[in-house]
Amino acid sequence: MKESIILLDACQEIIDLKLVAGTWGNVSLRLENGNILITPSGIPYDAIKEEDLVLCDRYGNVVEGNLLPSSELKMHVSIYASRKDVNAIVHTHSLYASIASAIFDEVPLLVEDVAMVIGGRIKVTSYKYPGTQELADEVVKGLGDRMAAIIANHGQVAVGPTMEDALLAAQMCEKAAQMYVIASQYPKVNALPDEDIRSLYDKYVKSYKKLRDLK
Repeated sequence: MKESIILLDACQEIIDLKLVAGTWGNVSLRLENGNILITPSGIPYDAIKEEDLVLCDRYGNVVEGNLLPSSELKMHVSIYASRKDVNAIVHTHSLYASIASAIFDEVPLLVEDVAMVIGGRIKVTSYKYPGTQELADEVVKGLGDRMAAIIANHGQVAVGPTMEDALLAAQMCEKAAQMYVIASQYPKVNALPDEDIRSLYDKYVKSYKKLRDLK
């Protein structure tokens, strides 16, 4: 199915973008019928094949697949349940987001391109044990209506209406974290005002939607 190709391409892209190492992180798509196609647990991204992907229903029950789904399946299920605008999720342990996850409560946005994609300051969740419903609930709360959140002592999660959008949000989350980790070492950091972030995001979303509708 075409969704399998999209998911496998996303796995390769997060490797190319150096957002993952080893088997940590996970990627999923919500299908038109509400089912969730997700990467398996414990398989290196460059080794995942179409038959390794796991199909689950909207509640996380395995429908098809010979391998275990990602250990963070609960997080994916919870995000999709809470965000009707989200059809793709990219969760990585990228370097600067992981650093930020251990030292900040939130990551202010410093530049306009990040604001256009993320839509608000990036919240850092409270720490919860990986793979649990408690972590899933914290991530949903941390995301709110934004397109990325940082998971305490863990990594980042990025979302979008398409996989292309989610991958872009993952890149911008990592960029925002890298910039703030560096900038926070200086006595003054001029973050974008919240109202301007939302204005930039709304304008970008409307323009991007128009371009997408023309395709």
